[in-house]
Amino acid sequence: MNRVFRIVWNDSLAAWTVVSELSRGHAKASAAASAAGAAVVALALASVSMPAAADCAAAGAAITCATAGGTQSTTVGAGPATADNTSVDVQPGALVSTGNSSAISLGNNAAITVRGGATVQNSSTNGNSQYPGGIGANTIEFNSNSTLVIEQGANVFADGTAGNSEAVNPVGSGNTIINHGTVRSTHAAIWFQANSGNNTIVNTGRMEAGYVAGNTNPGTSTVFGANGTSAVDFTNKGSVIGSLSFASGNDALHAYTGSSITGNISGGGGANLLTLESDDGAAAATFAPLSLIGFQTLQSNGGIWTFNVALPASGITSTTVNGGTLILGADASIYTGSMNVAAQGVLQSTAQFAPLAIGNAGLVRFAQPSDATYTGLVTGSGGIEKTGAGVLTLTADQAFTGLTTVSAGTLQLGNGGTTGSVQGNIVNNATLSVNRSNALTVSGTISGSGALVQAGAGTTILTADNSYTGGTAIEAGTLQLGNGGATGSIVGNIANNATLVLNRSDALTLPGTISGTGSVVKEGAGTTTLTAANSYSGGTALKQGRLNVGHSLALGTGALAMDDGTTLGFVADGLNLANAIVLTGNNDPVIDTGAFSETLSGNISGGGFITKLGSGTLTLSGANTHTGATNVAEGTLKAGATGTFSAASAHTVASGATLDLAGFSQTVASLANSGMVSTVGTAPGTTLTVNGAYVGNNGVLRLGTFLGDSSSVSDRLVLNGAGASASGRTSVQILQLGGLGALTTGNGIEVVSALNGATTTAQTTRDAFTLAGGHVDAGAFEYRLYAADASGAGENWYLRSTTTAPATPPTSPTSPTTPPTTGTGGSPGGAGTGAVQVPAYRAEVPLLSALPSQLRQMDLAMIGNLHQRIGDDDVQAGGTASSGTERRAWGRVIATDIDIRQQGTVDPHSKGNAKGFQAGTDLFATSNWRAGVYVGQLDGRARVSGFASGIAHLAVGSNDLRSQYLGAYGTWTADSGFYADAVLQAGRHRYTVEPLSTLRSSGKGDGLMASIEVGQSFALGASGWKIEPQLQLIHQHLSLDRLAISGANVRQDSDDGWIARVGVRLKGEMSTGLGTLQPYARFNLYKASGGADVARFISPAATTGITGRTGFTVSELAGGLTLALSPTTSVYGEVGKLWASGGATDVKTSVQGSIGLRMKW
Repeated sequence: MNRVFRIVWNDSLAAWTVVSELSRGHAKASAAASAAGAAVVALALASVSMPAAADCAAAGAAITCATAGGTQSTTVGAGPATADNTSVDVQPGALVSTGNSSAISLGNNAAITVRGGATVQNSSTNGNSQYPGGIGANTIEFNSNSTLVIEQGANVFADGTAGNSEAVNPVGSGNTIINHGTVRSTHAAIWFQANSGNNTIVNTGRMEAGYVAGNTNPGTSTVFGANGTSAVDFTNKGSVIGSLSFASGNDALHAYTGSSITGNISGGGGANLLTLESDDGAAAATFAPLSLIGFQTLQSNGGIWTFNVALPASGITSTTVNGGTLILGADASIYTGSMNVAAQGVLQSTAQFAPLAIGNAGLVRFAQPSDATYTGLVTGSGGIEKTGAGVLTLTADQAFTGLTTVSAGTLQLGNGGTTGSVQGNIVNNATLSVNRSNALTVSGTISGSGALVQAGAGTTILTADNSYTGGTAIEAGTLQLGNGGATGSIVGNIANNATLVLNRSDALTLPGTISGTGSVVKEGAGTTTLTAANSYSGGTALKQGRLNVGHSLALGTGALAMDDGTTLGFVADGLNLANAIVLTGNNDPVIDTGAFSETLSGNISGGGFITKLGSGTLTLSGANTHTGATNVAEGTLKAGATGTFSAASAHTVASGATLDLAGFSQTVASLANSGMVSTVGTAPGTTLTVNGAYVGNNGVLRLGTFLGDSSSVSDRLVLNGAGASASGRTSVQILQLGGLGALTTGNGIEVVSALNGATTTAQTTRDAFTLAGGHVDAGAFEYRLYAADASGAGENWYLRSTTTAPATPPTSPTSPTTPPTTGTGGSPGGAGTGAVQVPAYRAEVPLLSALPSQLRQMDLAMIGNLHQRIGDDDVQAGGTASSGTERRAWGRVIATDIDIRQQGTVDPHSKGNAKGFQAGTDLFATSNWRAGVYVGQLDGRARVSGFASGIAHLAVGSNDLRSQYLGAYGTWTADSGFYADAVLQAGRHRYTVEPLSTLRSSGKGDGLMASIEVGQSFALGASGWKIEPQLQLIHQHLSLDRLAISGANVRQDSDDGWIARVGVRLKGEMSTGLGTLQPYARFNLYKASGGADVARFISPAATTGITGRTGFTVSELAGGLTLALSPTTSVYGEVGKLWASGGATDVKTSVQGSIGLRMKW
């Protein structure tokens, strides 16, 4: 019984009909016949054992094969005879299964959908297609411009043994096959029958060829094939089990991440394209067919693809990475096609597999687990990245301009030759090594956490300001920072075992440490600063510009070689550089301390000059031997050890600069002094030996001296040899290092020595040296500088505290002698005939000798007498005496003259004045008694002359005086005209001694004075005038504190003495229009007890006492008045003058006086 049917279109019924395969009639014969045939077919379908009639049903051009518990076992459609635009929908769960016939066979513009869970299959052994031409029985076939969609979970099988029966066979072109399910065949899964045209496959499911049940190791059968020049565009997002065989058309294979092809791929003829794609840019996949041929173009457009096909054998001539990452998993090193990386693309390879020419607008990544060399060239605007633990060596001069990233391992530029470089910036997070035999400039910036290694014999020049933090190692050759411009730097530490060159035109600071056996070379006009504790041992060569140090170990442990015109500077205080210094040229390197104090303890050698700049101090403590000049242009050049100044060097000291021996004896070749040369240390005895010319250009020579007698030790300037001489002008400053003065004998203290024929002008102009200030004071003496010895012979210079003067100094000159001008040349050494040596007392000696008498004179002016203090007796305006019980308050202004000439050691003469006030009040008052207190102050100034500097009556300066007083008084008066007045007065003295030529000194002291005064008035008839004899006795005590002056301590032993006054006063009384007037005239005679004030100038070994005698007789004539302006108010005053009348001290004044106001209350 025939159980094979086919479905044909019945035009009369306008529907598909099922007819027997044995029927050869056309469905379009007649309406009646068709109707009859339809009924027969319907009856037949109802009577067969398979539910074919119930499974596939046609509705117009749409056929639906639904599951109804049976199987569709006949061909759906009639091949080319099927009407165009026919669609077949195989519903989920439906099964269309045939034997030696096609399961679905449609014509043009067909639309076939196999739903998930549905299966369409055949098992042809020798059947034929509905299409002519010997086509086998295919599971699904159609002609042109058709679409086959196989949903996920759907199956299309061709399980028969017929070799020409495929699961899908598009006969024409323009077809699209979309597979989300499974397409399987024992032979080819898909075959494109047409010899021309284009077809499309999109596979997201499984496509398998050569299927054998139970075989888990599928072979290489062709999954799809094509004929002639037909072209296939195949998108694979799923699995392809088997091989792909394209025809001679222009084919395209699009492989997506997540897809696979297990067999071979042949592109056939034509211009074929292979693309690698991804729907997920981060997805990774491997493209690894058994073989790949026949494709000319490879494009990687997305995802992370490992391409395990050898490009040279594939026939691909153009490779482009448009996006994602293409990993070359097979050797492409001999690939001669084009390799290009677009801006969004990444090409990854090992150096062994990478093509030798890569055009790169994106990124080329060298994933290098082991060491390898890449000899190829990467060009374009993109960058490269080095990953992996191995060493990647680039031996070509790369032309890409993008970023170079070292993520792991080592990127090495060059392999010991003259090539191997990259352009652009470098991010180095591992190791960047440079191994060139010639010069290489790296102009891009190097950043990151990695390290830089200079490994080659050549020179690597870094011209960017780099920020990588992993440190720098110089293993060979030279690493140079900068190339004479304003850029080129690194950070971090440097392990330098070769040469580090610093070549900048501006400032560069290296804060990291430099270690190793290598050297540092400073080139370029700029300033380089080293601030770390460096330990490199190869030395430092300062070729150009300035090198600053900020640490004592900044220059490592090797020597510093300084070329002409270079500068060594400092940026931190208190450094000590122990490096030896070699002056390589013949001119002028500079050492600039700035404002800091620095030390060079290494030896300085060579023929170059040294110039010291900066206001700070440079201490030399090495055994220096350089033969060039030493120029102290600024600040201080200081010795730190004996003999540290080079004896072969001519030294020059500029104005404002200092050459300081600091107590260490030195020898120099010559010395030009326009500034300060100091020998002073902690103890005297230092010598500065000059073996050539010493030229004083108005400079200063400071010497430390024990100021005592002639045996005292002093620093000395020693001129040695016949070629040694002193010329010009030098001011000698003597700094007292012990001793408080003493009389010198003989030559005095030697301070300038001339040996072995040297000359000093001591026998000619005597003007090479002058003593600053003209003298130096110690104890009671002043020392002056003398040329030649005491007999006037020799070239030495001495300090003496004696001078040549007449045997007896004059005692009464008419005016003080003007002191000698300071700063003159040395005095002649020898004494003339008939002259003697006399002490040269300092200016303070007359000043301090005169001081007690000056203060006592002011005390006496303050205590005065009763009528000077408060005026005359109280009277009313009308002349009636007051009751005397009112208290009084009073005050007066005092002006007193000071003119005191004392006999004594230095015969001081004081001349000046004092002005002040006195104010008091009664605290107790009766008709006979009054008692009260007062306060007062006197300010005075007294010029002093005396015997000083070996000159009698020499004006030496002045004493500035201020005395403040507190006094208490008690006065008793009787009706008979008798009175008695007692006063006790305490004074506090402050004074300043102001010599004309030396520093002032200030001191203080206390005074105490007691006075008792009596008088008795007698009327002279009825004239209204009275005569009043007076007697006053005063005791004075003065105590002055010890005074420290330059070079001495002074103790004043002031004399306590008595003063007696005998006088008579003539007093009158009269009425005036202003009030009652009481005028008077007074004559006094003062007698002070004799004694002596002693000013003791004290030293540890001895004391020099300066005596001033104190006794005097003075006569006084004065006149005064009291005017009662009202019953409560009176004014009073007095003027007078003192005349010296005998005694050891002459005391006199010009006119002096006081004026006061008194009020009762």
